[in-house]
Amino acid sequence: MEAQLFSQSSSVLRGYEDLVECPYNRAHQIMQFRMQTHLTKCRKNYKDLKYVKCPFNETHDIPQKELALHVESCVDRESFDRYKFCVATSAATIVPEVASSVDESLDNRIMGNPTEEMWDEGPMVRAYNPQAYAARSNVIRKCTGMAPSQKKAFKEAERQRLAELKRRCEIKTEQK
Repeated sequence: MEAQLFSQSSSVLRGYEDLVECPYNRAHQIMQFRMQTHLTKCRKNYKDLKYVKCPFNETHDIPQKELALHVESCVDRESFDRYKFCVATSAATIVPEVASSVDESLDNRIMGNPTEEMWDEGPMVRAYNPQAYAARSNVIRKCTGMAPSQKKAFKEAERQRLAELKRRCEIKTEQK
């Protein structure tokens, strides 16, 4: 039974492999996914310690004197460097060749082909007003940020508006 509790490769209990030690208090053993929340609490309790955050990982709190050494050897620096310097790491980053006709049409759109339609030259159209549209349509509107008396008046006006819309709809169906 006792042998089953321990993992085969080490003397760590199963289920506790991802425990991380708190930098503020070594007695605190925290699950990795809870570390961010725990550090927020510990920072408040240990304000006298001069700890700074790692620029590559928010869960790395390091004594201020050791920051330069940590920045050089941080395991999360690799992902930052890969992002910053665009280092390709897999075949998934290889872009397949595109047909030349597609390239030409893309160039024409970017460079501004005169045969393309011009959106600015169209007829003048009013901007869309969603509140005006909702007032004319059979939709339920919600009143937010109003005083209780304003809400009461709004709800009564909505009942009348919806009743009028329903009446108009019935008249149109009778005429057909």
